[in-house]
Amino acid sequence: MPQGNPIEVLLLDADGVLQYMPRRWASAILGDPTWPGIERLLEVEAPFLDGRRREGFPEAVAQMLREDGSAITPDQFFGAWSEITAEESALELVRQVQARGVRCYLATNQQWMRAEIMRGGKLYDELDGGYYSYELGVKKPDPAYFDHIVRDLRVQRDRVLFVDDTWPNVVGARAAGIRAVHKPYAAGVAGLERVLRWHGVL
Repeated sequence: MPQGNPIEVLLLDADGVLQYMPRRWASAILGDPTWPGIERLLEVEAPFLDGRRREGFPEAVAQMLREDGSAITPDQFFGAWSEITAEESALELVRQVQARGVRCYLATNQQWMRAEIMRGGKLYDELDGGYYSYELGVKKPDPAYFDHIVRDLRVQRDRVLFVDDTWPNVVGARAAGIRAVHKPYAAGVAGLERVLRWHGVL
């Protein structure tokens, strides 16, 4: 177990840490040979993630699908996309961490549309709060994203633990002076539990 000050705040990424792609997304979207690809989607989503654009995300996705000649309709895309929800086993870990007096917050790159879906679900109810990139005007892995959070929470940086499945985001958090751990997507909720136990918050 790492030595140092006890953890007071746990920051958790959403996709790949607390929630995972449902089967419908994998089969209906990723399994379609005409799907433009995740990188293409991220390219379209980028100006919405850091708040440069707020309105027009559905239209931007529809344009992407049309321009790339995809057979997937916008309704099919958003129908599957909106079903990505938190794993109950991950939420149980959150509850156990909170029971030990550690505050738990979402730290995620999201645009407003997805954030509203998440706020309406169980994930947001279980956490002590959430930090969405579109609201902050900056996204991970920029250290400024994490600077905003520690200032807002008024917590010492070495008392914050951040868990993400994307390595550059971990690097950005460490550059901001926060303890950060990479939990690979494939490790699932079991991987998250191992990280939390190793750092003494479970």
